[in-house]
Amino acid sequence: MLERDYLMRLISQAASVLGRSMGLREHMKQQEALEMIDEFLSKELRLRSRLAMGLTDEQLLQMLTVGGVPNAESVAVIAACLQEEAILLADLGQADQAIPRYAKALRLNLYLLRENVEIEGWNLGARAEELLEALSPYRLDVETKRAIWSWHESNASFADAEDLLYELFEETGVTAREGEEFYARLSAIPDDGLIAGGMPRNELEEGRRQWQALVKENIG
Repeated sequence: MLERDYLMRLISQAASVLGRSMGLREHMKQQEALEMIDEFLSKELRLRSRLAMGLTDEQLLQMLTVGGVPNAESVAVIAACLQEEAILLADLGQADQAIPRYAKALRLNLYLLRENVEIEGWNLGARAEELLEALSPYRLDVETKRAIWSWHESNASFADAEDLLYELFEETGVTAREGEEFYARLSAIPDDGLIAGGMPRNELEEGRRQWQALVKENIG
């Protein structure tokens, strides 16, 4: 019960900090807002944003792991704070610092969505869509594309997942085996599920043949 109360308090306090940041942003006090967010993360999670950005996603999730599972509320709060920092930095014309924060926040949100996490009053899907929109003008790194690829598949957006598979292959961001395993997973899905995901079985089989030909061409 005590742990649950702490997590609910963490979410409530984070929402308050983000609301205050929005107010500071409206009054052109972006730097003050950045300092407030960093202080909040340091106090509540013992993690400053600079450290969060310096860690890989896996290292960050490991830091937030309790009982063998990353704490979803802590992950969600860090993602939201990084997203807000990105907005503030973009306002200050510091896109080179904003874009990596947008991307990391997106990957953390997609991790939670793939794990079917639900946090009351914390719309993870909407946050992910906002981050995708913010990143749309920019070229995404391979790590972020892979996260989106996995999310599309878990979200049954199979046609979108297939498009990203080919993009990743062009950037050597996915292996031939991973692509074959992707098609194998989809092959096990009933026909109605494939149709709902935008990939009827005939298109799936054609895509698989094209994938195998592409791999053979590149290996040869």
